[in-house]
Amino acid sequence: MRSYMIGLPTHFPEAVQIVSQTDEFRPEDVRRATQRTLVHRYMDWGTVRADLVKRTGLFRQETLLAPKHHVIMINLMGDAKVGEDFIDGKRVTFTPRRPGSIVFVPACREWRGWDEGDRTGSYLMVAIRRAFVAKFFGIDHFPDLKPVLGVRDPAIESSLQLIAAELAHPDPISRMMVESQAIQMFVNLARLRLLALEPAKGGLSSFDLRRTVATIESRVADPPSLDELAQEIGLSQRQFFRAFKQSTGKTPHAYMLEHRLERAADLLRTTDRLAIDIALECGFASPSHFTTVFRNAFATSPIEFRRNWRR
Repeated sequence: MRSYMIGLPTHFPEAVQIVSQTDEFRPEDVRRATQRTLVHRYMDWGTVRADLVKRTGLFRQETLLAPKHHVIMINLMGDAKVGEDFIDGKRVTFTPRRPGSIVFVPACREWRGWDEGDRTGSYLMVAIRRAFVAKFFGIDHFPDLKPVLGVRDPAIESSLQLIAAELAHPDPISRMMVESQAIQMFVNLARLRLLALEPAKGGLSSFDLRRTVATIESRVADPPSLDELAQEIGLSQRQFFRAFKQSTGKTPHAYMLEHRLERAADLLRTTDRLAIDIALECGFASPSHFTTVFRNAFATSPIEFRRNWRR
């Protein structure tokens, strides 16, 4: 594992020079920013590479990422609150990115833009070689992959945490671990890609889908029933269930559970509140139920999850 610690007053040319002497990935080429300090750690296992970047004194970050291999990035610390994003030169809607937000940029695509937010930030970037993906899936299985900016997915976040742990404490079987997690992430990202497509015939209209999602997100502590959601847009439970799944690729129950888990994970990362309080706020019947469901989604308990994020 390589690590660099750089203290800077206002500008960053020195950081570019120091990191570029031995490292093919340069944080200041991908996420250029005026900063006070930069810490960069990385590990390259050949098929998968992980880079952890932490910075303080941030203001505006300018992004230019045009990878030769598939890249998955997770925001670990700091909110990106405002900005602009461009994919292959075309402007796309900017989505504020909080800790836990995931970006996927396929090989040979370009993500360019800028954002402003918190003064301290960090991210983990995982690059997965194209040949490695093709070996397991076949290129034809993933035609025309699309970038995804700011997605949330507990399974992908769990895989990224495991890769970060291998980066911090590598051993002889780390490569096997990170490769297995890379494949798992790619499977989930390929499924999420389907959500970016136009709704299939029979799905909810964009207006009804927005209304439904807004209702779900406003009632984390008291999740709406299937009947409530269906009545709100004038459908039977059966019609609503099928249309919602057509539009999102998930059942209403799975979607609501994922949103509640994402909220719980945010609270574990950003507050010192007791797990029992977080469980109740996120609509879980008991701490034991919360722990069981959380472990199934993140492969770790809520307490271990918080500890891993803060070490």
